[in-house]
Amino acid sequence: MPLYQYECTACGHLFETIEGLRDDPCNRCPACGAARPPRIVAPFRTVGWSSFLDGMEKRVNPGKFK
Repeated sequence: MPLYQYECTACGHLFETIEGLRDDPCNRCPACGAARPPRIVAPFRTVGWSSFLDGMEKRVNPGKFK
């Protein structure tokens, strides 16, 4: 099941929900109850891709990982 991120435009609350592909999208903010918080685009990275990027960063900027 996919994990979706939402940000309420009324109160600014950030939250995540796990929704099935056939489920209705979240229609209420859990913090303030505002209707229909918009879904925000979240980056997608796999563990392998993260390891690769960390390795490249260590080579380019080794002082950052001390």
